[in-house]
Amino acid sequence: MKTYDTWLAKLRKRAQPSGALSQWAEILSRKQGGDTGMWREHLREILEQEEKASLDLILDLDLITAPAIEKESPDKQIPLW
Repeated sequence: MKTYDTWLAKLRKRAQPSGALSQWAEILSRKQGGDTGMWREHLREILEQEEKASLDLILDLDLITAPAIEKESPDKQIPLW
C-alpha cells in the first residue's frame, strides 16, 4: 500500500528526535487511554512494520506530529494605505 508506506516514512522522520516517541505515547495515553509504556511499544511496532496502524491511530498521529504552522503576527501585515 503506497500511501501507507509514504505516511510511515514521514512518521519515521518525525520520530527521529530524542523523546518524540515518549511525547507521542503520553498524548495518546491521555487521548485514547492506556499507559505510556504500552503506547511507546505499540508505536515502535508500527515504525518497525511489525504491525499496521489503525485509521484512528493514523489520524491521531497526524494531528500530534504535524509541523506547527506559523501564523503571521498583526505587526507583519502590509498597511492598506
